[in-house]
Amino acid sequence: MLKKVDYLLAKVMEVIMTVSLLMTVIITFLQVVSRYVFQIPLPWAQELLMVFFVYSIFAGAAFLVYRKEHLVVDLFDNMSAKKDKILKILECIVANIVLCVFIYFGMELVNQNFASGQTLGLIPIQRAYLYLAIPVSSAFMVYFYIRRLFNI
Repeated sequence: MLKKVDYLLAKVMEVIMTVSLLMTVIITFLQVVSRYVFQIPLPWAQELLMVFFVYSIFAGAAFLVYRKEHLVVDLFDNMSAKKDKILKILECIVANIVLCVFIYFGMELVNQNFASGQTLGLIPIQRAYLYLAIPVSSAFMVYFYIRRLFNI
């Protein structure tokens, strides 16, 4: 049952990452064509690129945690099974501590920006939605690390 939940959550992160990267490529292409072919810059493009790029990075990080490819160190490949297990447990604990800090301060940042009502310049989107990628993707990563911890 939980493996299906894991798969579904990872699929959501993969779709967000893929769509965000695709939109980044499309908007960058439109911006270049518009600026250099038609000499008409798209003033909103830079801000929208930033939003999609941030979401692709954070969703991609969560997806890679699910696939166990986010933190990979080859230095300790020839270690005994016991030491390998200890290092994997330590990795999960340290990662979760750091990610909990990201969630806490990320939510503070999001709440402050919702309260201030600050927008992304030319686009009428609150800046808080940009920052929301931090605590949300960190929560996904915490979930995947906890699941990994129980499967070690």
